[in-house]
Amino acid sequence: MKKHGDDSWLGLFLVLALHAGFVAAVVLAPESKQNTLVMPTIQGVIVPAPPAEQVQLPSAKPTTPPVKKPVETPKPKPKPKPKPKPKPKPKPKAPPPVEAPPLEKAINQQKPEEAESEPPPPQTQKPSAVTDKDNKALGAPVTPPKHDANPLNNPAPAYPSISRRLKEEGIVVLKLLILPDGSVGEVVIKTSSGFERLDKTAIKAVKRWKYIPAMRGDTPIEYWYLQPLEFSLN
Repeated sequence: MKKHGDDSWLGLFLVLALHAGFVAAVVLAPESKQNTLVMPTIQGVIVPAPPAEQVQLPSAKPTTPPVKKPVETPKPKPKPKPKPKPKPKPKPKAPPPVEAPPLEKAINQQKPEEAESEPPPPQTQKPSAVTDKDNKALGAPVTPPKHDANPLNNPAPAYPSISRRLKEEGIVVLKLLILPDGSVGEVVIKTSSGFERLDKTAIKAVKRWKYIPAMRGDTPIEYWYLQPLEFSLN
């Protein structure tokens, strides 16, 4: 009875062993087969491609650069010849003035301002009986008037104090009409001193002067006379 039991167990063990071996064979068979599979190697030969036909392009013709035209420089215009300037015509010489006595210098001392500011008396225009030409045209000899004779005592014009401070100097020449009685008729400024103040002072002084009238023979006459007066600080 015990021997029969051992045999059953042995048989069962064998059956299980066979089943296990079969299962192992089934499981291991594809892996081993897969491991032994050798992949075939493909050796390829690279065949070179035929050379491409070279297409010859038409050669471009060399381009010649455009020839630059020379720039024509404008010819210089001839300069116009300068016209000769007309020579100025000589001016006619003025007739010589009547000879005048030595200059009458102004008194170089300060005077009251009242005398300076006083305007000169208005000049009266009288028709001249004897002109400069008449002085020489008449046949009888004429003696010019005099103003510096001792009895006359004509004072020199006072130097204006403002002109002295401003250092105004100059010579004024007055054209006077000396009347037959020796008084001064008309006064005209022939040459200014350059300062109106000095000119007015000279006119004012000369208006008060007395002259020995011009004489034609023994007769006193009217006479145009040039009287210079100098204003100098020296």
